[in-house]
Amino acid sequence: MYTAEPAVDGKGGIDDLHQRFREEEVAIFEKHGAEVVAVWQRLDDPNTLVWMLAYRDRAHRSQVWADFAADPAWHALRAKYEVPLSIEAYMMSTTDYSNLK
Repeated sequence: MYTAEPAVDGKGGIDDLHQRFREEEVAIFEKHGAEVVAVWQRLDDPNTLVWMLAYRDRAHRSQVWADFAADPAWHALRAKYEVPLSIEAYMMSTTDYSNLK
């Protein structure tokens, strides 16, 4: 199961958001069991970053996010790079003809 999560930064902090991912956010996700499949920046809206995460199932996703939210490293990173975001999550599964499995 995958999620695509677009995060829109309405305050011009996209550089801080990139730095947060570079510095430690990817590692925190992976520490808690999520696979960071890809991270994109939208060409038509450069203040939007979209990341795709992979999970075993919905229960695994719930556990990953609970552990991520409780992680002191995440709290420190979020305080260091305060970026006000609007985030949506789209849960998806691949089709039988997709190159991504």
